[in-house]
Amino acid sequence: MKTGVNKLSVASTSALVLTYVKSLYEEGLGKAYLSHIDFSQVKGLADELSRITPLFREALLIRKRIIRQIIRQLMTQHPRPQICILAAGLDPLGLQITEYFPDRDLTIYEVDSSNMREKQEIYAAIHFSDERLHTLQADINNTAQLMRTLADAGYDPQQPALIIFEGIMHYISEEQFLSIMRNFTSSSKQNAVIMDYMEYAEGLPVGSVSKATEMLDTMESYIGSRLQQFSRKKILNLLSLLDADLIEVYDMQAAELALNGQNRVYKGERKGMLEIISFHI
Repeated sequence: MKTGVNKLSVASTSALVLTYVKSLYEEGLGKAYLSHIDFSQVKGLADELSRITPLFREALLIRKRIIRQIIRQLMTQHPRPQICILAAGLDPLGLQITEYFPDRDLTIYEVDSSNMREKQEIYAAIHFSDERLHTLQADINNTAQLMRTLADAGYDPQQPALIIFEGIMHYISEEQFLSIMRNFTSSSKQNAVIMDYMEYAEGLPVGSVSKATEMLDTMESYIGSRLQQFSRKKILNLLSLLDADLIEVYDMQAAELALNGQNRVYKGERKGMLEIISFHI
């Protein structure tokens, strides 16, 4: 069905990621949502990254699938009335969460410094109007603005929350990460966080390092800045500064096994550059 809203033309990393994971949105509102995004501005980069290594697409698909699985697990085990999706971008994760929990009394906050007006226009075009989802504009690195914007929309720091921090660690410093997370710490550690980070390419099997380095160089040229990489030890050290309690951590091999019951892509020494971690704060 045609709508009166034109497709968006967005050159952004969130649009780039969505080009690789369209298979996650093959029906329902997710499919309708993606039909309103014009990916032509990122097609060239997507093709170039696919040429360098097909593992880029596989890693993004696994990352998104395992994060969604962890969301469902945590919300089933310990239901939380609030979900904050930080630096939400164009990803329709908030929309999907409303579909995962159609009858759950919860509030979802999507926050980013850009794309939020466009996102609201798409929601209107596909007739999505779930009042539990709030799309907010704020810079997550301006923590005073972030928390004020959340509070104005109804966020209650006294109530348990699930914080989604997907695809962010590559672009911020350790100090920025700690500054953001300290706004969500609680004495009872009632809040849970799900996030991913990129490991150093040097830790990959010998045959994969050159392709990973080429992929990083291409991405950095596109965004105009360096991508942040971490060791698992470094991430755990950062969490210790928050007095966080680890829930679980997956490399790509472990995530693929948890999702599919077998390893088709990540086998042997191949662990991948992305890891996904969850913790209580």
